[in-house]
Amino acid sequence: MPAALRNLRGGAQLAFSAAAGLTTAVEQMHETIARRPLPWNSRPDHLSRAHGIVASGVYAVIQGVLGATAKGVDLSLRTLPGATAAEPDTPRAIRYLAALNGVCGDHLEATGNPLAIGMEPVQCGLPVAATPQGLAAAYPDASPHIAVLVHGLCLSELGWCRDEQPDIGSRLQDSHGLTPVYLRYNSGRHISSNGQQLAGLLEELCSAWPVPVESLSLIGHSMGGLVIRSACWYGNQAGRAWLHKMRRAVYLGTPHHGSPVERAGHLFDLAMRSIQYVEPLMFGSRRSAGIKDLRYGNLLDEDWQQQDSGLGLVDRRLAVPLLSGVDHYFAAASVGRHERDPVGHLLGDWLVRSGSAVGAHADAARRLTIRPENCRIFHEKGHLHLLSDAEVHAQIIEWFGG
Repeated sequence: MPAALRNLRGGAQLAFSAAAGLTTAVEQMHETIARRPLPWNSRPDHLSRAHGIVASGVYAVIQGVLGATAKGVDLSLRTLPGATAAEPDTPRAIRYLAALNGVCGDHLEATGNPLAIGMEPVQCGLPVAATPQGLAAAYPDASPHIAVLVHGLCLSELGWCRDEQPDIGSRLQDSHGLTPVYLRYNSGRHISSNGQQLAGLLEELCSAWPVPVESLSLIGHSMGGLVIRSACWYGNQAGRAWLHKMRRAVYLGTPHHGSPVERAGHLFDLAMRSIQYVEPLMFGSRRSAGIKDLRYGNLLDEDWQQQDSGLGLVDRRLAVPLLSGVDHYFAAASVGRHERDPVGHLLGDWLVRSGSAVGAHADAARRLTIRPENCRIFHEKGHLHLLSDAEVHAQIIEWFGG
C-alpha cells in the first residue's frame, strides 16, 4: 500500500493502542488506591467496594468504545483507493520505522499493525523477493560470493551508510568482488525469533541466487551479530544447506554477553515496581522483547523463557558456542584512549563493554575464544563508529582477504 496510507493506518492503530494502555494503567492505579487506601481516607468499606464496581464498569465502557472505534477507523482506511499499491519509503520514513520497531516491534507484530517490519533483503528502499526472478532483477551482476549485512537495534539497512561515505558492503564489493545483501528486520522481536527466520531466509537466498553460491559471509552490527549467531544455531539444528557455503562471520560491537544499559534499565524497572502507587504507570516495563534480550545476550527461545519465569536477575542462558568450520571476527569499540584506560573498561563504547563485544566471560563454557588476530578493539570510538569508521573498514577488508 502507499507509504502515507500505511503510516496513517499504523499510526491510528498505535494511537488507539496507546490510549487503551493508558486507560488500563489508570484503572490499575485506581484499583491500587482502592485496595490500599491512603492514611487520610475515611471512606467506609462498603462505599469503597461500591465505588470500585462502578469504576470497573466505566473503564470497561471506555475500553469497548476505544476498541470499536479503532476497528472502524482501520476498516475505513483499508477500503480507500490504492490501499494495495506499493511504493518505496523515504529514507526518513525508513529510519523512523526502524526506530519504532526497535522500541515496540513485538507489539506491532502481535497486533497486526502495518508498521511492523518484515524480515527481507532490500535494494533501493524496496523489498527483494528471495526467488530466482526477484534476486536476478535486484542483482543483475550477482557474484558467487555473498555478504549479508544485518543491522542492529532500532536501525535499518541505511545505518551502514553514514556521513555520505561508502559503506562496508560497497567497499567489500570493490575490493573483493562480493555482492552485498542488506537485510531489514523488526529488531523489537525476540532475537531467537529473528534468528530462526534468518536461518530460513538464508536457505531461500542461497538456493535462488542467480549464480551458484561459492561462499557466504555474514556481518552483524550490535544486535545483528546476536541474530547471526542465533541463525547459525537454528540452521545447524535444522541441517540447513547454506551452512556449507558459510565462510566467515564478522561481529561489530555485538553484546555477546549482554549490555549494561539494559541491565541497569531492568534494575530500575524492578525498583519502581516495588512502589505500589508507581508500578501501574511503569511504561518502561513495556520495552520490546528485543531490548530485553540484550540484558544478557539471549540467542534461544529457552533463554528468554527462563528469564521471564523469575526476576531476570540471573543469567540463565544456554551456552551457545561459535559455529565450527567458520572464521569468526570480533571488532569492539572503546571510548578509552588505550587498553588500560579505566574509562574504556567502565563505559565500553557507551552501550556495550569491550569484554562482552570480544566474547570474554568468567565462565569458560560461555567464553567465546578466537585467534588473537581475529579480534580487535578500536579505542576512542563509540558504538556507531563501527559502522562507518575508515579504520574499522580497513580491518574488515583485511580480514576478508585472509
